[in-house]
Amino acid sequence: MSTSIYYAALVLHVVGITLMAGTSFIDFIVFRAFNKTYPEDLNQSEVLVKFLNRLQRFLGIGMGLILLSGITMMAKMHQVWGAQLWFRIKMILLLVVIFNGLGLRRVLGKQLNQLFATANPENSRWHRITTRFYLVQLVQLILFILIFILSIFKFN
Repeated sequence: MSTSIYYAALVLHVVGITLMAGTSFIDFIVFRAFNKTYPEDLNQSEVLVKFLNRLQRFLGIGMGLILLSGITMMAKMHQVWGAQLWFRIKMILLLVVIFNGLGLRRVLGKQLNQLFATANPENSRWHRITTRFYLVQLVQLILFILIFILSIFKFN
């Protein structure tokens, strides 16, 4: 495999991570705005819920770029990175990102949509779901910070 393919995959990898991390940050900000407007302004809340649902597509695109480019780079550099501790930790964090972002966040998003569809959600259930949603988003952002740190300070 030529080095230009490796560098192209590296660029796509950085773009994918940035897309996922940026989308996660936007998801956090939009959810805060939604939580402040609901239930006082139902029209604004509906727009924000639709936007939150559309962000999932960008998370999936980012994850696809990360996986495709990561596999391409590993084909070239497996012996170099695969044995290093920082890389193994990064792979574990990436699996947690997938589970947290595309698993838990999606389930909580569906529960949030169901509650939003009911005109008057039960306060305790609403509070429980929004608290979990915030927690998932916060964990996601921390995981991306750790992944960026590991990628920059590659220790052995």
